[in-house]
Amino acid sequence: MNNKAVDSPVDGWVLGMTPRLVAIDGPLGYRTFHLDEPLVSIGRQSSNDIRLDDPFVSRHHCVIRNEGEQHMIEDLNSANGTFIDGERVKAGPLKEESLIQIGASLFLFRLQNSDESRTSSHKLIVAENVSDGRNAFIS
Repeated sequence: MNNKAVDSPVDGWVLGMTPRLVAIDGPLGYRTFHLDEPLVSIGRQSSNDIRLDDPFVSRHHCVIRNEGEQHMIEDLNSANGTFIDGERVKAGPLKEESLIQIGASLFLFRLQNSDESRTSSHKLIVAENVSDGRNAFIS
């Protein structure tokens, strides 16, 4: 699998300023994907940078482009669409705390370290699961 996930809280803190997607719902549950390449592909096929094993996700569903100071998401004519903050988009800019829905997966786009931004616009609560150390996001 090509998924570039960081499961360690220490690794996530050290790389905290790297733009990233945090899976908050769906099959990748609570993993963080750093967007450290100029282009990150998302889809069902194993050749994607972020692979989603979901029948509602196209083989090549969408891409996220780093365009200097801004990140753009572009839907690749997927059957079920790509959504930013609940709105279906063909292409659009990603902002701090944008919610991205792809199939059954929901991601939170992050630019800042979690200490710098407390998910104010979406009022998400971070709850740590003591038994396995994972964080859960509850809206």
